[in-house]
Amino acid sequence: MSEYILAYDFGTSGVKAALVDFQGSLLGYEEEGYPLISEAVGYAEQDPVQYWDAVCKATKAVLVKVGVSGEEVVGMSFGTQGMGIIPVDEDGKVLYNNITWVDSRAREQADRMNAKAGENIIDASDVLPKVMWLKQYRPEVYDRAKYILGCTGYLNMKATGKMTTDYTDGQGLYANDEAVEKMFYGMYDLAELDTAKVPPLIPTGGYVGNLTEQAAEELGVTTKVEVYMGAVDVTVAAVGAACCKEGDVHLYLGTSGWITAMIGPHYLADTCTGIYQLPGLDINNLIYGGCVQSACLAFNWTIDNFYRKEKEELGGGVFDLIEKDLENIPPGSNGIIASPWLMGERCPIMDEKTKGVFIGVSNLTDRADLVNAMQESIGYSLRMQMDYYKNDTGKWPEKIGSIGGGSLSDHWMQMMADIMGTPVYRPANCRHSGAIGAAAIVAVGMGRVGVNEVDQFVQVERTFEPDPERVAIYNEKYETWKKLYPALKDLFAEMADQQ
Repeated sequence: MSEYILAYDFGTSGVKAALVDFQGSLLGYEEEGYPLISEAVGYAEQDPVQYWDAVCKATKAVLVKVGVSGEEVVGMSFGTQGMGIIPVDEDGKVLYNNITWVDSRAREQADRMNAKAGENIIDASDVLPKVMWLKQYRPEVYDRAKYILGCTGYLNMKATGKMTTDYTDGQGLYANDEAVEKMFYGMYDLAELDTAKVPPLIPTGGYVGNLTEQAAEELGVTTKVEVYMGAVDVTVAAVGAACCKEGDVHLYLGTSGWITAMIGPHYLADTCTGIYQLPGLDINNLIYGGCVQSACLAFNWTIDNFYRKEKEELGGGVFDLIEKDLENIPPGSNGIIASPWLMGERCPIMDEKTKGVFIGVSNLTDRADLVNAMQESIGYSLRMQMDYYKNDTGKWPEKIGSIGGGSLSDHWMQMMADIMGTPVYRPANCRHSGAIGAAAIVAVGMGRVGVNEVDQFVQVERTFEPDPERVAIYNEKYETWKKLYPALKDLFAEMADQQ
């Protein structure tokens, strides 16, 4: 009997359930959505119960689609959105909606932590300020909570009945040396929070448990399915982009965007603004990176507003039209500079008050210039994160793997290679690298694949080489773009105060 892996890729708007074999071949996938609840400015919640409902529906659908029996599934893992908090009682009952990674309500709490620390060490979207908000404004929930779970921990609980969390979910208690662990516990002291509400930690790829009878029935599989600890999307995506060894770099273009590098076992104590460090699949190889809050979110917003009619008529075919329209747009978008800060920003700047802008618009500006400028702005944001990497480590990537839906654009990939001045490769199934990464975690956890052999799951479809002439132009344009935030910072703050 053949054996398969169920791998889950949780995004902001939905989950993708994929069937993958132990050679890394994607056999099929199905998606199910869930809504974002936003009752006030800066609020972004989701109902965790809807996560599990979506998992069950998508799982049954993909099994039927591929024609695989539930008895042939032997392992599963969840790759999830990070920096959310889900309080549960001792019976696993959800006490409050997931306050998601997009949520920025905890500005007051983050400011309080930063004031105590004497430096800007944490952001409103981070986990600890959100837990502080819960303690301050929903004390009855905080007091009743046995544990504060992340998305990965909640899903593993629904699958196995065990309350656990992974090392990457943002609660910051894992470290691979005593000094850094002391620093992380110091963060809890600053936040005046109880570490007893952090569930037991399991490293990525660690065995969590077998499915319960109830979970197996709801999913349409059997209790022989072994569940392995997944991770937040950044860690899982790195695995799916074949970035597991020191020096490997990948970028992601989805709703949000990021660029990360594997930096080895040593935590960097003093890094640039907004940089995080997470354990990779190998817990002694850290992932260094930053997150652009709005990547394809900003790109799609531009399309929705400037290609609305064509999108209504062509659906997904609008992207082919846009590729053609952008073919002859020169670097610099005919004088237009943009920012992708539709949801504020986290890195390379850290300011939730920032907004999206276009500067340089004239009567000669075409809508294609605006779309191209938005793509460039996202590229510049990621380039600035790589500048941080060089500043903090003294290194620059030899190549960059690009994954996510935005990576399907040849125009954008060539632009990225030119902005970075570095070859950019696109894996096959680049839109499904999160699922491939989650499957690889199972294969490693079960001992079927070595941690340094994960690249067998990843096949390179195409490599985009930087063009020296365009690289030189983009270097100049990038220096101009970096002046945008300093010039507008005070204006953004003034506008926010007026709301």
